[in-house]
Amino acid sequence: MGIFDLIEASIKLGLPMVVITWLMFSWLYSSGEIDREADNRAIKLRLKKMKTIFKKKEVQNANYIYNKWMWFGSGFYGLAALWTFSVIEVSDFLSFIFSFPGFAVLFEDGIIGFVISVALGQLGNMITAFIWFSYWPVDSILLWILVA
Repeated sequence: MGIFDLIEASIKLGLPMVVITWLMFSWLYSSGEIDREADNRAIKLRLKKMKTIFKKKEVQNANYIYNKWMWFGSGFYGLAALWTFSVIEVSDFLSFIFSFPGFAVLFEDGIIGFVISVALGQLGNMITAFIWFSYWPVDSILLWILVA
């Protein structure tokens, strides 16, 4: 673990977590979901109530990112999982675009095989996101968790 690991963790995980946290709470404050004058206890209670409402599917027009955050469990862990899932999805998309294998390769097992392959890939990405700490470099995992 060196200074370069710290810089890498700060850029790839720490800074995005700060920005996403700021965005999430800005949306929650501006929508009136959370009062700006609330203390930590009141905010925790409100988030718990919001999560219960979300689980009952009573949320109609919520922000897409907010929905995914709640789906991943909300709080710090949900935010880390959401960011990790986003990184995985974007990197998969870019690698697909820049190394496109061709339609013949994609559909060599048929359309059903293609759909199953995509579904299993998504499931794998979600599982990896739920155990987000295992996605980031393993040699300095404690540093990455602390930076997050």
